[in-house]
Amino acid sequence: MNYELFSYHQIFDQTINIDQAKSTNIEELASDLKLESGRILIALQINIASLDPSKAQQYIHQHQQAIQVILEELDKTSQNIEKNSIKDNTQQVVELFRSTSEKLLSELQKYFPAHFNYHSEIPGTLLKKTKEDIEQKTSQIIEVLSKLKSQRLINNLENTLYPILAEHRAITYHQKAYMESFLEKLSGIITQAETGISTMDILLHLISSNYNHPLFYHLCCRYFSQEIERCEELSAQYTTLNFIKKCIKQTYSPTKDKYSPDQQSIQHSLIRYIKTEMEYLESMDKIGAHLHQHGLLDEHYKVTLTVKQLAIFIHLQVEANIIIAETPKLLHEYIAKHYSTNETDRISAKSFKNAYYSASIDDLEKVIDKIVTMLAIAQEKL
Repeated sequence: MNYELFSYHQIFDQTINIDQAKSTNIEELASDLKLESGRILIALQINIASLDPSKAQQYIHQHQQAIQVILEELDKTSQNIEKNSIKDNTQQVVELFRSTSEKLLSELQKYFPAHFNYHSEIPGTLLKKTKEDIEQKTSQIIEVLSKLKSQRLINNLENTLYPILAEHRAITYHQKAYMESFLEKLSGIITQAETGISTMDILLHLISSNYNHPLFYHLCCRYFSQEIERCEELSAQYTTLNFIKKCIKQTYSPTKDKYSPDQQSIQHSLIRYIKTEMEYLESMDKIGAHLHQHGLLDEHYKVTLTVKQLAIFIHLQVEANIIIAETPKLLHEYIAKHYSTNETDRISAKSFKNAYYSASIDDLEKVIDKIVTMLAIAQEKL
């Protein structure tokens, strides 16, 4: 045991067992713990002055860890009290030790900021308080967003921020400090948004704050994918990705601090994702150009059907397992790029998609007529 905490831990061992706690004088214990806490801080300040930086850091880390172990033991004792419905002053003893130990940790962080272990996980009750504070601030931000009538943005932000409050998630002192600063800045930006704020604005702010939480990364990827799906042409998809990449690259990060110091920066991860998507689009374009150049793929097949009738005809072939498409989206894009009708030389992927999932009786009857004609031709060949 560290020398400076020997007496403190001795008081803890003598008092915290349930039999001894029943007869403990709370006022005397409070006085003893206050005096001992003051002595510990003075002893640490005196001893650290004679140590080199690396040993000083190790010295503070040891004391920090020892106090956190006491807090963990207090949590177990508190659970035991609750489980056995103990109604004497044992819980008061536990709460007194807990508040004193938490204050000691806070003062270690205050007086020895250069030596404190910020990568250590926040213990029990402190973690609960931290999560409650984060949840309260997050709820306030969501409330402001609700006034801007941006439901999609609200859902995205909730899905990104609330999961870190899950019971099984630990939070380090570094992440606690990061989230406090981060939420304060985010609240300021949203509050100042008089005419509303876009999802992209929020994403860029979170990127500039180096919020490299895995859930945020996946949120960004989903958003980028949705933006691509809005584009009807391959060139428009490429342009959209290029614009998003430009916005992210131009985003200024005022600090190097990250939510997860050990992980890559969110900016780097997202740029890599976008580059991969752009490379995929480039390869698709090259394949299409190569096939067309060698006569393996006509640029357009003209049909006598309307766009709606063509969509029904293709859909029926998919349902009958004649056409096997990897995804409906890719099929829609292919048809839009390589087919034309009497009514239009250029089919948009969006209009084909809409027609693909909705069919009028009139269009169905006309497609059925075509299929009947095909069956008659096949019958003649028998």
